[in-house]
Amino acid sequence: ARHLYICDFHKNLIQSVRNRRKRKGSDDDGDSPVQDIDTPEVDLYQLQVNTLRRYKRHFKLQTRPGLNKAQLVEIIGCHFRTIPVNEKDTLTYFIYSVKNDKNKSDLKMDSGVH
Repeated sequence: ARHLYICDFHKNLIQSVRNRRKRKGSDDDGDSPVQDIDTPEVDLYQLQVNTLRRYKRHFKLQTRPGLNKAQLVEIIGCHFRTIPVNEKDTLTYFIYSVKNDKNKSDLKMDSGVH
């Protein structure tokens, strides 16, 4: 049998989300995004300027031309935090993709998965 393991960081992250929901007494189905103070932040400064520009172009963010990296990170960070995420579905799909060795090119050919 083939075994895939998740790293400790992501395992702890998943468990902390589960525990946080249990402590809150949330019995909802996860349709609304959970906004907690201890939600991990994404360090957009780790990305290259070209990647930030592609993000800006993909989401059609209106900005003035010639922004530096810090300005792009600020604008993209504000937009990124407004994107609603269904954590349950996202984590389920992520684990499914890892276990089945799916990558971006596989997803384009697989019409049943969005």
